Amino acid sequence: MYRLYKLLIVSLLFVFWQADCFAQITAIGVDYSKPTSFLRGKPDEIHVFFSPTTGYLEAKHHSSENSDFIWEKLDVDSQTFSTVLNETNVSTSLFTSLSDGGFRVSVDSAGVGTSIDTFAVWVIIDTFKLVGGITYSSNCDWLDLEAAVRPASNAPYRVYQLESMSSVLYDSLIYNKLSTDWTTSADIYDGLPDIDDSWKKWNKTSISEPPPLLDAIYSVTIKDVFGKTVTASTPLIPAIAVYPAFAVEARTDEDNWAATTTYADENNNALYYARFKHNQTRHANKYTWKGYGNIYLEQTRNVLIWTQTTTNLDETAYPTIPHHTGNLEGYPTGKYGFQLIVENTLTGCKDSSLLSYINVSKSVFPYKSIPNAFTPNGDGQNDIFKFIKGQNMSMRTIRLQIFDRAGHSIYSYSGDYGKWQGWNGKLNNDGVECSAGVYYYVVSGIGWDDASYNGKEYRSFVHLFRD
Repeated sequence: MYRLYKLLIVSLLFVFWQADCFAQITAIGVDYSKPTSFLRGKPDEIHVFFSPTTGYLEAKHHSSENSDFIWEKLDVDSQTFSTVLNETNVSTSLFTSLSDGGFRVSVDSAGVGTSIDTFAVWVIIDTFKLVGGITYSSNCDWLDLEAAVRPASNAPYRVYQLESMSSVLYDSLIYNKLSTDWTTSADIYDGLPDIDDSWKKWNKTSISEPPPLLDAIYSVTIKDVFGKTVTASTPLIPAIAVYPAFAVEARTDEDNWAATTTYADENNNALYYARFKHNQTRHANKYTWKGYGNIYLEQTRNVLIWTQTTTNLDETAYPTIPHHTGNLEGYPTGKYGFQLIVENTLTGCKDSSLLSYINVSKSVFPYKSIPNAFTPNGDGQNDIFKFIKGQNMSMRTIRLQIFDRAGHSIYSYSGDYGKWQGWNGKLNNDGVECSAGVYYYVVSGIGWDDASYNGKEYRSFVHLFRD
């Protein structure tokens, strides 16, 4: 949340001349200057001083002739000016008692009382400052930081047109919005990607989701609308929060695994084998995996179906999934949730990942994945008649029969879909080589969602080529 504050002051020199005039007024040691934003009349100048003791206004005749100078300050309530300094027969008049408000100076010919020029300015003393450095507090879930700035009022500066005072004061508002920039001496998220760092925008801020994961010094730079800058730093603040970083791997074949982020896709076939790694977790020494499912898998219910707890950072979790056919090492058809819960038993800090999901497809009869030709010639390419990988099938069991043109059965398989190695072009897979030609097959089965394709057999032909 932005806070609007009144302000302190910086240092530069701003000189104002009026065309065809005989006198001039100069702001000495001014830190910021701008014209007022009035739409009628000649705009006055606003001078902002960060330190009134080092700045002042100077008036003099442009040819350094001696003149009489009358300094006045505006009373906003009565819309009148009262004299605050009167100097006669001097070449230069210095007004050093600077304070917030509107001022004007009249320059007369010395001892004559003939007005030469009148100038008006608006003075702001920028009292913006940082009080007490940075205060902070932390626990397992957050780190709170505050750089207390003063003044804490949200009221804007109100300035008026002073050059030609009338019964109506045309006013303008200056909002002193602060810009805040935090820096840290270390990557407090320890290399984790895509972490929101919007906390850096506010002078009072809380770092959470996740809280800091590395020890660090925190430094802040705050600047107000006039350019005044304040800075502060903390001592080294230790990080104690835990963070449940994990990775999921899917089995690509019998012996190989690969990292995946597509486990929530709808195209994962049963049995879908997944394992979980937590070796990127921060600051924890106890790790608990929990898996949720709904057994018959038509809708997800938070039923705990597997859990594993370890104190070994490098241990991999291999879930065992219950099913009405028995315990499985992979996921059958359905939607499953999994979650990692981590703890540091020394600090008492705990955290858990969001519930993530694994989707495993409903069964689809695999006729689209059956090739129409193969070449069992030993060249290592297309040597086996088998289902094409990557198709959406999710079949639990299959029954396949292959016949020659005379109707003789030359090969059959009945059993787990995942264990079928295919037909190698030999009689019953271990006899004589079958001749090149066209063969007829019938296939049926049962899906992991218990859908039966028996009685809905798929019948087609496959070409066996030898050359």
